Amino acid sequence: MVSTDELAEKIFTIRDPNYSKKTSPKISAAEKAINKTLKRKDIETTADPDNEGDFLVLFIHGFAASKYCWLDPDVGNMGWVKEYNQDPEPIDFGWHSIPPPPFIPVEWSLSKQIVPKGATELLDKHGIDWLTYSQKSAFGDIEVSVKELTKIMTAITNEYGERRIIIIAHSRGGLISKRYLDITKKTPVEKLLTFGTPFGGTFFSAFEMFRLPSKQFLNRVKVVRRLWDVSQERKIESFATKQMAPGSKFLKELSSKGCRNDVKYVNVAGTNSLITNVYTWRWETSCLLPKFLLAKEKMNLRKKLVSEKHSIHEWYDLPKNYLFYPFNWTLVPNKIFEIYPRVGHPEVLRGDGAVSVESALMDEKEAKQYIISKNHVDMTCCKTGYDIMIREIKETMNTN
Repeated sequence: MVSTDELAEKIFTIRDPNYSKKTSPKISAAEKAINKTLKRKDIETTADPDNEGDFLVLFIHGFAASKYCWLDPDVGNMGWVKEYNQDPEPIDFGWHSIPPPPFIPVEWSLSKQIVPKGATELLDKHGIDWLTYSQKSAFGDIEVSVKELTKIMTAITNEYGERRIIIIAHSRGGLISKRYLDITKKTPVEKLLTFGTPFGGTFFSAFEMFRLPSKQFLNRVKVVRRLWDVSQERKIESFATKQMAPGSKFLKELSSKGCRNDVKYVNVAGTNSLITNVYTWRWETSCLLPKFLLAKEKMNLRKKLVSEKHSIHEWYDLPKNYLFYPFNWTLVPNKIFEIYPRVGHPEVLRGDGAVSVESALMDEKEAKQYIISKNHVDMTCCKTGYDIMIREIKETMNTN
């Protein structure tokens, strides 16, 4: 029987984060200083305190997430960045003397896992400073996260001087950022770039009814907590999603504020609700029949590779004798269903699986908008998303 830990490791990425970032003694010292000022440990940055006046990109993650969405997207998205548009290739298990057991599923799997580099590494290559952090209340009241962001903005100015800031935010992080801009008179922010932000709400707000069991489950089950709290430094004090409900008081007030004249707004919406495919693996039907002619070809190939002193990995699973090993065992994938099925909510029917296109685009003529064929998870760590980030950052940097 499969244990809970084994099942979790098969479905999710459970490992220590792995990423690189630009640093220097001054950068490291300033990073420690801003964490000490705010009594935190999680803020990471490549900002140099000597570069006052330069641009700084501030990354803000979404609901139930962490800074690792930007640093190590595989860990930050729990292993759910998938190659869902392409089925996996068959797996060759070499040549055998008997056929495999027929018609019995051997294994199951999800779509191939992708391990992309983080947006922070992309910015390092372009020589652009960045800062990110893990929200202390990633499941709770958005207003609490707005106050947290306000404190971080103040600390940035105190530690790094006047910086020209571009915010890149995902999902709920965009609501936090928009709310901050709405209530702040003077801000160093020049552009807000949002990915999959539910300005018009999302059906995930229905999780509010499960807030008590969800809070206990997420805090107390070790394997589960490891997913959302990679560094094991946070604890869920509150669980609130009703602010993201369509037509909520919070979203109505957010919409009524419109856009600031001194900030550029850019929205990115996704149109692919597919997260992954689920496959069972069976032995290919042709494996049940001997293939003497092909086995003979492979046997001769084995002899050739051995005589030429090729690596053992190139020939060890080829037949030694085509008469004794005529059965080629090959596992083939059989797609049994997709996650999500294309039914029900507009977030699934015409959105990224969590936020509909209409919800992700602000109803403001001043806002620049993109629509891309990506889901809610991979839109911030795919080539299309990265191209938009760099384009929008450079456009702002070339202004004034």
